[in-house]
Amino acid sequence: MKTNKNSKKSSKEKNFNFAKSYKELEDIAEEFESGKLSLEDGLEKFEKGIAIAEGCKKYIEKIENKIIEIKKKHK
Repeated sequence: MKTNKNSKKSSKEKNFNFAKSYKELEDIAEEFESGKLSLEDGLEKFEKGIAIAEGCKKYIEKIENKIIEIKKKHK
């Protein structure tokens, strides 16, 4: 079963779309800026935004690590 979890995680990473996720964050920010969200909706959007931001951060860290590896290979 642990292999299944790893497979799901790696397929999530492979299917991660940074541009789409960033756009979602922008949309959530606009909703907050509008001031029209209820407390419940705001909390839900905040939680979703945090999760998306964490995914973006992990993706950026992964790309940074790849860049470091490439630079090391070509020194």
